[in-house]
Amino acid sequence: MSRKTKLIIILIFIGLRLSAQDRYMVFFTDKLNSPYSISNPSQYLSQRSIQRREKQRISIAENDLPVNQTYIDALSNLGIKAIHRSKWMNGILVEMETSSLNLVEALTFVERVEYVAPGQVPSGSISGDEANSKFTNQGVTDFQNNMLGIDEMHEDGFEGQGMLVGVFDGGFQNIGQIAALQHLFTSNKIVAQKNYVTNTTNVENSESHGTRVLSILAANNPSEYVGAAPAANYILCVTEAPGEYRVEEYNWLFAAEMADSAGVDVINTSLGYSVFDDATMSYTYSDMDGETAIITKAANIAATKGIALINSAGNEGNKVWRFITAPSDSENLLSVGAIDATGFRASFSSFGPSADNRIKPDVSALGQGTAVITASGNISFQNGTSFSGPVVTGFATCLWQAFPELTNLELLDLIRKSGHQFDSPDNELGYGIPNYSRAYELAFTPEPLENEVLAYPNPTSDSFINLVFPEGFLSESATVTLIDINGQQVNSFQLQPQMSSNRVQIDLNNQTAGIYILRIKGQRTSFKKKIIKY
Repeated sequence: MSRKTKLIIILIFIGLRLSAQDRYMVFFTDKLNSPYSISNPSQYLSQRSIQRREKQRISIAENDLPVNQTYIDALSNLGIKAIHRSKWMNGILVEMETSSLNLVEALTFVERVEYVAPGQVPSGSISGDEANSKFTNQGVTDFQNNMLGIDEMHEDGFEGQGMLVGVFDGGFQNIGQIAALQHLFTSNKIVAQKNYVTNTTNVENSESHGTRVLSILAANNPSEYVGAAPAANYILCVTEAPGEYRVEEYNWLFAAEMADSAGVDVINTSLGYSVFDDATMSYTYSDMDGETAIITKAANIAATKGIALINSAGNEGNKVWRFITAPSDSENLLSVGAIDATGFRASFSSFGPSADNRIKPDVSALGQGTAVITASGNISFQNGTSFSGPVVTGFATCLWQAFPELTNLELLDLIRKSGHQFDSPDNELGYGIPNYSRAYELAFTPEPLENEVLAYPNPTSDSFINLVFPEGFLSESATVTLIDINGQQVNSFQLQPQMSSNRVQIDLNNQTAGIYILRIKGQRTSFKKKIIKY
């Protein structure tokens, strides 16, 4: 090849590179002249999302308002393609040439521009990492679920009914072909799907990690495998992209905003970020302070919207990094470590504390030898905090169903307090292994008095049930609440002091057959009774 030919090829390559499009976040200065207002949130939030806020006394804020469309249109007129938008951080992800950077930064409504990934939106899918599968027998999930008392929750009727869970991952290969996940499709339990990597609604790429995570949560094949929250509804999002670039953190932000608008209750993330392919984007351990990483900032905002966040702590325990990864450093989410079958920390499970010296991980669950369903439909035992995380997510989902009056942060705090080493936490297991029975006791502080309150007939086919209290209980005011299997309040009234009788009749006339939880909360005593109407 001649020198002249080589020079032409080099110049062509340089020219192509100069005109190549990369991905940037463009942040705007304001939301002025928005057609939306915080007084009319139904224009941009679902009723379920609004109700979640109302239940937790959370006000609609300016960061709930959509991004100013006129700003997006102005960029479009410059030939700049908008991909995703963030109302929480008031910005959009765009594809543009480097030569356009100065022009965009000079716009009066642009606050700043951040480079987040090379190239354009990938059209391909992430390569799979399917592990070797092996079949096993019925009850494979019993150990990982029973360790937390999830079996008791299911027996009490709490399997996630009425709850909405977001699962953010790298992909969900073959979920439409796996028998134990078919109920999600036949019962329309997948309410939304979005691939934020390819900007499509196809989440079934060649990546199987999300499939395995989803199985731990949602699978429901009683003869082989039952997940931790099989009756919940789900939102599935792909946020993990090929390569490691900061755009993935923003993908998580976009997914969280969509899930919030749809009314999600809980978000499970089995991802974590520290070191990127572009070293200029990488974090240091000192950045794991609960407020520096982009995804941690996004998680903190999501928590202010009343969403319960559960995140895998990371698999860096036996690597150079060693510590938790973002967003597990947030104080507003549960970071989940991994233990083995004997209850000891799995060697790969990331250590705490956070950089500002908070206990991390928060809790731990089985993450070494966790039973999962692979993309081939087989059951396999696999390792990773990616798999201990969804066990705790299923636990949190069912626990919140059982105690719907809790706020998201109260729920997470209750889970921490239910850990087996809450009184002596460490930075290997956090507060330990959470447990339903302990959470129940902490939430209601049952006393011997509970056994003295009679509820009859129970089970019942009648239109009422009688409560008989011991002498002296009605000397104080108390609230009686009836909760259905979906965690919804169906009846509530006050017991007034000095009532003439120690007997109260609860009206069940309008209630369908099923399991109900009767909660009685006084000034000094709180407890519950399970009621069955058939």
